Amino acid sequence: MCIGAPAVVLDVNYEKATASVDYGDGVSRTVIIGILDQELKRGDLVIVHAGVIVSKITVEDLLEQLKFFKETLGENAPLTEIYEKLLEKHRRIAKETTLHSS
Repeated sequence: MCIGAPAVVLDVNYEKATASVDYGDGVSRTVIIGILDQELKRGDLVIVHAGVIVSKITVEDLLEQLKFFKETLGENAPLTEIYEKLLEKHRRIAKETTLHSS
């Protein structure tokens, strides 16, 4: 069984086919862009497996996963805190992007 981890995109480098992502722990990591049929941009939520972005996900997808983990593991489980930090970072980047494009 293979498990992918959610992350938020911090930066995209299409020339190198890489992106910098944060898994919710505040550390930037470089991964390979494995999806070419969808454009990636700063703030996108993605699933990373073995160092490769394999899909984009929506906020709703992440909230659904967070709800499941809270119900299963409890409100204050470390995993739920990481998901909440991912959502917070996504929202902060989206807000910055909106302010800069206005």
